[in-house]
Amino acid sequence: MDIVIAFLGGEAKTVAFAILSGVVAFIAKGLYDLWLARRKERLDRVNQQLKLLYGPLYALNQSGHHAWAAFRTVVRPGGSFFQKNPPPTQEELEAWRLWMNTVFRQNHEEMLTIITKNADLLIEPDLPPALQMFCAHVASYKAVFAKWDKGDYSQHTAVMNYPTEELGQYLEDSFKKLKALQAQLLGDK
Repeated sequence: MDIVIAFLGGEAKTVAFAILSGVVAFIAKGLYDLWLARRKERLDRVNQQLKLLYGPLYALNQSGHHAWAAFRTVVRPGGSFFQKNPPPTQEELEAWRLWMNTVFRQNHEEMLTIITKNADLLIEPDLPPALQMFCAHVASYKAVFAKWDKGDYSQHTAVMNYPTEELGQYLEDSFKKLKALQAQLLGDK
């Protein structure tokens, strides 16, 4: 009789161990699946941030920076464009208006559209100061462009300057941060 009880006890232990192993494996698989799903969601968000917001903004800002540098090597190189001694010539002002209307205006309007349509993809919970300054700059240039459209060239600059350093640094830092996170989520790092 003791042999039967010992046998059933051993069998019960084996069954209990098998059940417990199955439960642990089920929980572990569920946790792993949850971790994978969250990782995929994070990667999807980072990909969207890079594709729809930070990637295009960074590229457009960089191309605008290089276009500005090229313009300034040809037209009124060195110093501030609107320095008073000597002031810009009529030819230089015409070149300014041409470049502002054909290169920078479209570039800035596209950047503004990207920001306003994809603000939900920002890293921060609020619009960062660099983007706020940029949006205000673009908005303030609209009055200047409206005057130019009427043939009034009495004003050549917006009341808000382009936030060159702040915007450039913000976009570069954000882009690189997201690229590093993307690489990490892909398992590249």
